[in-house]
Amino acid sequence: MTYYPDLSPYTYDSSDQEMLNVGWLSRDHPFNIGTAPSGLVPALVELAREPVNVQRGMHFCELCPDFLTARENTSRGDLFIGSGEIRVTGRQGIAYASPVMIVHYVEQHGYLPPADYCAAVLPSA
Repeated sequence: MTYYPDLSPYTYDSSDQEMLNVGWLSRDHPFNIGTAPSGLVPALVELAREPVNVQRGMHFCELCPDFLTARENTSRGDLFIGSGEIRVTGRQGIAYASPVMIVHYVEQHGYLPPADYCAAVLPSA
């Protein structure tokens, strides 16, 4: 998968909407690690059930220790997370694009997305 720094302009594919990248990770680049806000993973899972910009191929997690583990992690139960994107818009109208694999990155590799992104993903209280 292509690497993009968090909060860089989205350029993976054409879009009529300006967006920022979040969660386009690579083992060759450092990323934020921390404890995800309560409810973030379930909220990401729900968004991942309706991916956009699904491509023909599939992405394997390059953060996993080996190919067999990475192949097993293209799914989370009945949810395929090896292709497609999650797109959300924050409270200030800022739009974000993430690979669906962000579910796995947060849950299994401790990736902590930017706070504004987390607020955009989490249901309003």
